[in-house]
Amino acid sequence: MTHISEAGPWLLALAMTAVALALAVLHLRTRRSNAALRAEARTEARAAAGAYQALEANARAGAQAAAQASETRYRSMEATLLAEAQEAERARLAAEQQGDRLGGELAHFVDTRLPALVTHLRHRHVPVPGTKDPALTHTDVGTLLERALNQVAQVIVDTEQRVDAGAQAVLRATTAEIQAKSYRLQEMIEEAQFAFDDPEVAKRLVSMDRTNEENLRQIQATGVLCGAWPGLTRDDSHLGDIVAGAQSRIAGYQRVQITSQLSDPVGVVARAVEPLAVIVAELLSNAVHHTPQGTRPVDVSLHQVQAGACVVIDDPGVGMTDEEREFAARMLSGQEGVLLTHLGDPPRAGFATIGRLVLQFGLTVTVDKPSSYGGVRAVVFIPDHLLMLMDEVAQPMSAMSPALRKPEPPRQESPAPSPATGPAGAIDLPRRRRQRAAQDTDRPARQDPAPAPGITPDEAARTWGAWQTGTLRGFEDAHTDQEEGTQP
Repeated sequence: MTHISEAGPWLLALAMTAVALALAVLHLRTRRSNAALRAEARTEARAAAGAYQALEANARAGAQAAAQASETRYRSMEATLLAEAQEAERARLAAEQQGDRLGGELAHFVDTRLPALVTHLRHRHVPVPGTKDPALTHTDVGTLLERALNQVAQVIVDTEQRVDAGAQAVLRATTAEIQAKSYRLQEMIEEAQFAFDDPEVAKRLVSMDRTNEENLRQIQATGVLCGAWPGLTRDDSHLGDIVAGAQSRIAGYQRVQITSQLSDPVGVVARAVEPLAVIVAELLSNAVHHTPQGTRPVDVSLHQVQAGACVVIDDPGVGMTDEEREFAARMLSGQEGVLLTHLGDPPRAGFATIGRLVLQFGLTVTVDKPSSYGGVRAVVFIPDHLLMLMDEVAQPMSAMSPALRKPEPPRQESPAPSPATGPAGAIDLPRRRRQRAAQDTDRPARQDPAPAPGITPDEAARTWGAWQTGTLRGFEDAHTDQEEGTQP
């Protein structure tokens, strides 16, 4: 027991030492384990830190790439928007320039081209300008403007023709009534000339008759211009009688000198007598009007040519400009429609009236050559189908007509012409009557009387009485009682 009790403390100490050692070993193991854990934790922490740093680096790189991509997209969009804005600005400027060009072109169309078109429709020599900008000529805009111009021209022409047709109808009816009253006044003057023998009364009646003739000519010409028939149907007449009758219808007839180069009694068929008289009267009136007083007279000559006959009128007047010749040629052709509004103010109706008759009866009138006296030469050509040889016994020429030219006798050294051969330049015309009296001979050429000194009152009375008788005879030869009411 004593040994056990003495060994107890040592055992306890030993046990405690063993426990201590065990605790120390356990502590060392724990420390090692903790150190390993800490090392592992540090390793994991470092790995986590590396992974974080990698992630952070990746995030930073992605953010930078995204930022760069966004910056690139922004700059691209900015450049695109800037380009679009610049393009829009250029388009706006181009649209403004195009608008200015179109506005200028429309202003040119309204202010220049349309007025020129209206002038051109009345005066053909005035041109209509094209587009202000040549680049627009063949574009859609130029084509539309040209179509608009043509449509405006057509509307103007249609309106003018419709209005002019109405005006011509009114004038035609009015002139027909006035013309009938003028013929009645002419008959009343003729009756008065038979009723009174007083020379002074005869003189006044002759003056009234001449004034009425001039008035009747103007009324008749106006009616013809508006499409009316000349108004009278006459018999076949000598060409010289027609020209002399036309002379009596104009003011200033004393300033007209008529000579005949005809060797045969050439006549005009009935249907063309009055139209030819109207034509010659209009030409004579125009010639006298443009010839100053105090100059040589208007020279009228009758000629027989191969295909017909012609009346040549030479005046020493002021002549015609190129524009006037062009206008006269268009009017005299009869091929162009006549509008009263295109004849000017005052209207130049003479040539237009002649053109109407030329177209209806197949005559030809030209004024394209100057006269030998510096004025205008007018030539009226009558084709042979409107001519005939008159019977001088059954229907002698009026005393007022120019005498026929007496053929010159052939020279003895030249062979005599055969009976079947006519005078030079003559044409084979139908005769009014085939049989002629044996005593019918060529009329001697009429000689102009020499200037006479002052006359006494008795001589003046006899002169006016003879003038009255000649005038009445001329009326009886020229006028008929039948008045034509329709147009052929």
